[in-house]
Amino acid sequence: MISNPIKIAHSPDSDDAFMFYALKHKKIDTKGYQFEFSADEIGVLNQKALNKDPDLDVIAVSFHTLAYIQDTYTYLKSGASMAGTDYGPRLVSKDLSNLIRQCIIAVPGRLTSAYLVLRLYEAVINGAVWDSNLKIKLEQGFFTPRFCSYNEVFELLDSKQVSAGLLIHEAQLRYQELGYKLIVDLGAWWFQNTGLKMPLGTNAIKKSLGADFINEFDEMLKESILWGLDNLDEALGYSRKFANNNLDDKSAHKYIEMYVNDSTIQLSEDDKKSVELLLGLVDN
Repeated sequence: MISNPIKIAHSPDSDDAFMFYALKHKKIDTKGYQFEFSADEIGVLNQKALNKDPDLDVIAVSFHTLAYIQDTYTYLKSGASMAGTDYGPRLVSKDLSNLIRQCIIAVPGRLTSAYLVLRLYEAVINGAVWDSNLKIKLEQGFFTPRFCSYNEVFELLDSKQVSAGLLIHEAQLRYQELGYKLIVDLGAWWFQNTGLKMPLGTNAIKKSLGADFINEFDEMLKESILWGLDNLDEALGYSRKFANNNLDDKSAHKYIEMYVNDSTIQLSEDDKKSVELLLGLVDN
């Protein structure tokens, strides 16, 4: 049964809010449906999806989380966040000498795609062979994760409670000005090893809503994204209200250009292959 209003939860990341602006403000044809929106950080949303939150119909999740929820949800073809060929989640530190051995790393969410790929990176640099048989155990490894909110990573780094931090949102554009150095760009590393863009996040929708509505909503989200790209300043002005990131105008535009792209409008066949490759790593 289709609820009315349709309840949607996205992250406060500016690219997520950007995608939904036209839909929320009826800049496009909403086909008579009413929508109710909320925002929460991705770690919280991943957990809500795991719990099959009865109050949410569409929910932003990490692609990693999909491995655990596919009985209840499917993912939309539009609205995904994919890394680029030379950028993505970044592991940073002020001291590059220890790399990621025997150190504590600030990680914004256990079920984020970035954390899964960080564990993969750790396994590979320590001798694991990356093939179809490789499964990643999130509880085992050389480093210790310190799970936190995405907006706590720099605070933990500055207070020396952790040795390195995993940056998954707009902080990717600020680490150099704050005096941090890059250990590895996981998006670039994934592309170098696969020839595919690294999957980050998507919008999961409950299968119980039915294939017809899912396809209809997918098309509406695609139209919303295209409207935002055609009216960039207006949509970006709205989306920046959600993100507490201290980015200047130039950097805010750059971030949208990085993460609202052709893959966001609609996933390609290569993108889908990359999603399956990521999900195949999960040891569940």
